[in-house]
Amino acid sequence: MHRRVNDGVMGMTSAVEPFVERADVRTIVGGGVVLGALTALGVAMFAVASRALEGSAEVAVGSVVVLAGGALASHLPAHWVRPRHVDGIAWAALVGLLGSLTFTVVDTAVLRPLGIYHWTWDAIGGGSGFWYVPVWWMGSATLAWLGAWVVAVLARGGRDPRTVRAAAQTIVIALGVFAALVALTPLPAASAVMALAVGIALVLHLVLAALAVRR
Repeated sequence: MHRRVNDGVMGMTSAVEPFVERADVRTIVGGGVVLGALTALGVAMFAVASRALEGSAEVAVGSVVVLAGGALASHLPAHWVRPRHVDGIAWAALVGLLGSLTFTVVDTAVLRPLGIYHWTWDAIGGGSGFWYVPVWWMGSATLAWLGAWVVAVLARGGRDPRTVRAAAQTIVIALGVFAALVALTPLPAASAVMALAVGIALVLHLVLAALAVRR
């Protein structure tokens, strides 16, 4: 069951409701730290793969890492917060933002000194990464916001709100979008295109979820 059931005794609410929104400090801050650590791990994996592999193998592994990372970044905050209303969606977006801030700290303190990847973006910015760091923060918050919105829409419409199921659906849609972008546009099969596909897939998933619950 996904709705609260009143047991009629002293106005108490039954504990059968497993999907109550969570906005406590431990959930929000702890989730952000965990998400940031997972992001750092994913970035490190991507960097190692880009150095160790070439050609199609590099594209395949990099795209898988990006796809998995996008699904986690967009749906893990919703898994922790369990959004059902606009406030819950906002809290999930905050988890995404805190995750990106945590990653920035790990990136600055650990990954950059190790020199595990080439800093092309730094070169574009004249040797500084500060021009794209805020974009990373906004992107992370937006991914979490969209993922939470999908889950909230499904739950409010009486559909299955489990985030694992929602993440799997996003992955399937992203794979379809990626295939369409490569087949129908000049864009190449690359991890950057997969990142674009994940973003488009989340928007499409939200639209499809909203249409489904209106039936």
